[in-house]
Amino acid sequence: MASAKRDIRHIIDSFSEDLIEIAKDVVQEHVERAVSEWQAKNHKLLLRKSVESEKALRNQKALERIDRVAARRREREERKATERALRLEQRVVEGKKPRARRGSLTDPSAKKEPTPPPLFVHKRRRDGEIQQLKRNDEPEATALNGAAQSAVAAP
Repeated sequence: MASAKRDIRHIIDSFSEDLIEIAKDVVQEHVERAVSEWQAKNHKLLLRKSVESEKALRNQKALERIDRVAARRREREERKATERALRLEQRVVEGKKPRARRGSLTDPSAKKEPTPPPLFVHKRRRDGEIQQLKRNDEPEATALNGAAQSAVAAP
């Protein structure tokens, strides 16, 4: 009798396991069908979300690349500054005069008074000789034409 009960329980257990597997398959099919229907309805929305995620990923990569470039530039500038300081210190130790930096040449405080541009006007005499004209460094008041001078003198 015990073996019959055991056989019946074994049959019931295997039957319940088969039922559980069948139920899982049915549920999986229903879920897959529902998902495919939802995807068909919302195809445009899914495409837009995928495009947005790709754009976000590209933007993130671009920002990371910009950060890496900026970090490399800062490291390079720091390295150059330390090398410059070392060279300056070595020149001072050796007793040499420090070299002028190129940046100081373009510094407005280091510029001299600007000179007027050269005058490239030439006068040719009748005998063929070329004479360079001189620039008048007088104020503009004397360079006014006669009409303006007579208007100033009239009142």
